[in-house]
Amino acid sequence: MSSGLELVDVGVAYGSARVVGSVSLQVAPGRIVGLVGESGSGKTTLARAIVGSVALVSGSIRLDGAELRSGRRSRDERRAIQLVGQDPFASLNPALTIGSVLDELLRVHHLGGDRTQRRARSAELLGLVGLEAEALDRYPRQFSGGQRQRIAIARALSVEPAVLVADEPTSSLDVSVQKTVLELLSGLSAQMNLATLFISHDLSVINAVCDDVAVLQGGRLVEVAPAGRFFTHPEHPYSRALLEAVPRIVKEAR
Repeated sequence: MSSGLELVDVGVAYGSARVVGSVSLQVAPGRIVGLVGESGSGKTTLARAIVGSVALVSGSIRLDGAELRSGRRSRDERRAIQLVGQDPFASLNPALTIGSVLDELLRVHHLGGDRTQRRARSAELLGLVGLEAEALDRYPRQFSGGQRQRIAIARALSVEPAVLVADEPTSSLDVSVQKTVLELLSGLSAQMNLATLFISHDLSVINAVCDDVAVLQGGRLVEVAPAGRFFTHPEHPYSRALLEAVPRIVKEAR
């Protein structure tokens, strides 16, 4: 039985337009796989398919060997795979305090016990992402972009997922803030044994945080390799072209 997230010949289409075709990829627990490719290569569409918001036209998505539904997923299936997106403000209800956002999730998924216990768990979740418990009584607008992204990560972790899909989670942040969020995601992935798919167009970010790199071109995977090998000896011409477009990455490769 496979462990972690597994895509088997996954295909996605919008109407008659095939956007993703026959993608097979594995993400093991505790590892971070970076998904790279130009705009329009199908990265975000694939992310949506993994979290269940876009149906497959072919193939399957499996978690620990069990196939997930392509259409309407159960609550447990939705809980198992969580998305952290590019815009942290969009994932948080501006009318609710952070405490209310987290409490609602814990209550709906029957996690954390009674109201007092759920608040304690919410404070613990904020602690995991480096925020104080007093943040529970504040609204999303009262936080910086980097802090909101930390809260979005805490929100995703609140339901105890097995898989985290991070779709351009640092692209809207300043470089100094990016580093903090990347270190946080890397640490939590190892600490919580998460299978993490990290999507980014920024190869320096991929190089900083990912164990393996998967390259998507025109909706198809053209290369999957350990990060160290990818950044020093890419095999596919498209991979080499991506790296040559950002020459400094090769020099800084680990």
